[in-house]
Amino acid sequence: MRLIPFAASLLLATPAAAGGLGNSAGTFSVEYTGYSHGFTVLKLAATLALAPTSYTAHVTFHTAGMVGMVVHSDNDSQVRGTFEANQAMPAEFDGSGHLRGTDRLTRIVYQGGNPVIQALSPPVEKERSPVPSAQTLHTIDTLSAVALLIRNVAVSGGCDGTVTTFDGRRLATQTSHSAGEETLPETERSIFQGPTLRCDFEGRQLAGFVNNENEDDLRKPRYGTAWLAAMLPGAPPVPVRVAFENKILGRVTLYLTGVHGDAAADGKPIP
Repeated sequence: MRLIPFAASLLLATPAAAGGLGNSAGTFSVEYTGYSHGFTVLKLAATLALAPTSYTAHVTFHTAGMVGMVVHSDNDSQVRGTFEANQAMPAEFDGSGHLRGTDRLTRIVYQGGNPVIQALSPPVEKERSPVPSAQTLHTIDTLSAVALLIRNVAVSGGCDGTVTTFDGRRLATQTSHSAGEETLPETERSIFQGPTLRCDFEGRQLAGFVNNENEDDLRKPRYGTAWLAAMLPGAPPVPVRVAFENKILGRVTLYLTGVHGDAAADGKPIP
């Protein structure tokens, strides 16, 4: 179940043109429910503290519904970093959770812009081929990629580009492009309806393949779409819906079910 790592990696973009966030900053939280084939499959919550030169992000998820009863999976990940030269520069990434019946732990620190694994349990060699360190240079984690996307949309209004991520086990690249404005209709699954910026994505795993699985199949591109819109005064646009393909569940769609803001860049409360 690589459900959430892949969902997060869909929310990627490359550095935008130089500019400032202005008032499009602050701390806000979002909540999502994921569906596949009409059934609830997961719950996700995220908190992002975004400033012109720094960010922190915290994401939790767990499988839900019938899927959660059959295949339990959960994860708690967080990162802190800075924005430098219109790039996300993570400092520390921590993740813990439960997947495939095994408790998992990841801790990565970044030195000179490069990831250094301090803890990884279980050891990567037990499940997959290790990613050569030369291939991980100048990569970022998926949460930093989410923070970068939101910043870029706030600054440039677009999401075109390519970025490479490394989560301690997998190396992947994502290509994204702005697909124009699209109006999402009302649905009982989400609190949002209205105009959005649509971003389409193609993701490819480059290294870190699971042992005894077909590598050619794992290398195949995975496609997805994220729709972004401003939900709170003084806050940047956030994903209000994300759709992607999962090889086990098929097409999964995350719907925004809650959003809360703490403070805008000027310190005034967000309703």
